[in-house]
Amino acid sequence: MPDRYARRILDHLADRRYQPRNLRQLIDDLGITAEQRADFINAVEDLLKKDQLVCGSEDTIGLPPVGDDMVGRFRSHERGFGFVVPDELTEHGDLFIPPGKSGDAMDGDRVRAKVRRERGRGGGGRSPFTGTIVEVVQRADRQFVGTLMKKGKTHLVNVDGRAISEPIIIRDAGAKNARVGDKVVIDIIDYPDAKRNELAEGVIVEVLGESGLPDVETQSVMRAYSLAEKFDKQVVSEARAASQKMEAAEDNIPEDREDLRETLIATIDPPNAKDFDDAISITKLEGKGDAAWELGVHIADVAHFVELGGALDQEAYNRGNSTYLPRKVIPMLPEVLSNGVCSLQEGVDRFAKSVFIRYDAEGHVLGQRFAKTVIRSAKRLTYLEAQALIDDDLREARKHCKSEAKYPRELIKALKLMNELSRTIRSRRFKQGMITLGLPEVELVFDDAGHVVDAQPEDDAYTHTLIEMFMVEANEAAARLFNDLKIPMIRRVHADPDAHGLKDLRTFARVAGFNIPAKPSRKELQWLLDKVRDTPAQHAVHMAVLKTLSRAEYAPTPIGHFALASEHYTHFTSPIRRYPDFVVHRSLNAVLDKQREAGLPMDQPLRGKGLKQLSRKVANDERVPSEEELVEIGRHCSTTERNSTDAERELRKFLVLQLLSTRLGEDFSATVTGVTGQGAFLQIDAYLVDGFVKLPDLPGDKADRWQLNPNTGALVAQRSGRTIAIGDRFTARVANIDLPRRQMELVILDDRKPRRKQDDDKKQPGKKKKRGVPQDRAMLGAKDRKGSKVTRRKKSSTMKKKKRSPRRGKR
Repeated sequence: MPDRYARRILDHLADRRYQPRNLRQLIDDLGITAEQRADFINAVEDLLKKDQLVCGSEDTIGLPPVGDDMVGRFRSHERGFGFVVPDELTEHGDLFIPPGKSGDAMDGDRVRAKVRRERGRGGGGRSPFTGTIVEVVQRADRQFVGTLMKKGKTHLVNVDGRAISEPIIIRDAGAKNARVGDKVVIDIIDYPDAKRNELAEGVIVEVLGESGLPDVETQSVMRAYSLAEKFDKQVVSEARAASQKMEAAEDNIPEDREDLRETLIATIDPPNAKDFDDAISITKLEGKGDAAWELGVHIADVAHFVELGGALDQEAYNRGNSTYLPRKVIPMLPEVLSNGVCSLQEGVDRFAKSVFIRYDAEGHVLGQRFAKTVIRSAKRLTYLEAQALIDDDLREARKHCKSEAKYPRELIKALKLMNELSRTIRSRRFKQGMITLGLPEVELVFDDAGHVVDAQPEDDAYTHTLIEMFMVEANEAAARLFNDLKIPMIRRVHADPDAHGLKDLRTFARVAGFNIPAKPSRKELQWLLDKVRDTPAQHAVHMAVLKTLSRAEYAPTPIGHFALASEHYTHFTSPIRRYPDFVVHRSLNAVLDKQREAGLPMDQPLRGKGLKQLSRKVANDERVPSEEELVEIGRHCSTTERNSTDAERELRKFLVLQLLSTRLGEDFSATVTGVTGQGAFLQIDAYLVDGFVKLPDLPGDKADRWQLNPNTGALVAQRSGRTIAIGDRFTARVANIDLPRRQMELVILDDRKPRRKQDDDKKQPGKKKKRGVPQDRAMLGAKDRKGSKVTRRKKSSTMKKKKRSPRRGKR
């Protein structure tokens, strides 16, 4: 499986810290085992044949040298310079474009640049090459959003964000009745000329409203990230027609569906959830040999309602996923499906795909089977309500209920069994090497107008983890099925940590007083994380480990999932809001249909000849994408996922900074999240928003010079020897906020020494400790929410009932 290693090799060699190594050294650097060696060598040879790698002196391996030209995507910086991210990786990585050398290129354009080597440039990790953009190969298909202003007689738009540093001239501001201070959407009609210092010119295509209003800012982020709220008529028409399938089937359940309407099945979700895409059931097994439990995970059968290749299917693919902004959900599917017939609501019949997994007493999987089912959820529970029932606190449960507060004994018994099984599974996964990080999360509190007025720690009910564990198990079960059938599938892959990042982590850990190997195993990373848990070093070390983890993505390549310690992993549990899950469901339809047609048993796991027979029948089914199609689906859905995550982060940051802009000069507890040669990034603990402290604003004597120590990754004051490193805690003052640029400047107050976490905990004796949760460092992360957790606060002195937005689901 050479493809398994190709991306890992290229990423490793593309890192600025890479020094030419021969094949034997590369194998050692990347921790390739004896069993993996042959495939790894094949991957290197394949990349050499494709000219993606080159062999240098003394048989060292590297990326191709930079040529005279480079073609790639231009990324501009607010300070006037930029970088070309090459289409094909070279040994010098991204090409630096100095100020005035970008021509008329704008952020996101695909460009061609002339490359030149500059004397005296290089060293310190910098490339000696710079470039001049000579051609825009393809303009980025995007609109820009900003605030209309007037300078003299000229109307200008200051574009939101940091991609465009200069304003854009608007000649026809009155055409759309736009007023100064309005947030507007613009198209570029004349591009900037860096040589002549000429600004770009644009035309207003839409006026969103007064800048700064939460609803207007939400719309502006949606436009900037090309997030469409409305569906076209054909898509809506197909969705309505599809929803009628359920109505027609209610009195005539198809023969290929198991009837589970009498089975005790429940959902556990946030209080304001609308799209219930998963439900669970459990049975304690007696007299079944080694089997102790049977877990049922029941997922909305979206594939039943969406026709392959139709307008609805194409729209879901284009969107890739639902997007969960603060106070707003942009669904992947029209709400008549996502919040209607596909939602596993309490007390109504719904079609589902169910997986039944049997476990022994230690939580090991003994067997599994999938089925098309019809279910009727017996109870819609919230996380805190379910936790209270597990804890035998009926009074507390009623405070958090969203349906009738009736709790039969069978329900409470089932919840206690679920609690027991989930903890057993969690213990097993820890032994397998699952990585958990204890990093804080907060919920934003909003007033009626949508302004952020506060933030509060997220609740730490174990039921979040209970559902996460069950969803991880269901996802893994789906991956095992397709892997056993030897059928291509879209996988959720999470590569091993990069060797360069691990080297930095080892250095950081050593400075913190802990020694780990050069290539730590999962168990050794667990040891480090557990060693500092609930100590002053926890935040720093856990954050440092997070920075070594790669981003999870979608691909058919069998890389595995590092953080979950899973060899085969996919996404199956959220087809309402993730297109990859929908692809898995459609392929599962093919498997179940062929299984029934072949007369193979449906009520027990397949093995041996039955498995091989089914594999042959499914292989050519049109509902099962080819490997090439899955590669493209994976790339597209990974891109839409990142786009949605970036949009959520930008809007969330704007709303928090808007609040803090009313609190300039106030002091907050803050944690160092990064250091550079120019200063330090600090995160305000109460709101989890980052600001920057410039070198002159660091504490101490102004004559003392701060420098970045590359060996320790810390800023060091040359006279006093004081250090500032990731995880250090200070009191920081909000000095300035630039809302359009989403930037905050902080000043560290001279505390003489950084505060540690235990100091704050002593001041807050009632503060709850955040439980460790599995990490997937992308949208599909530990909690993989169905939306930013939010709370509303009325504009009065009395705190009203809290409301939260739907959580983005589970892994």
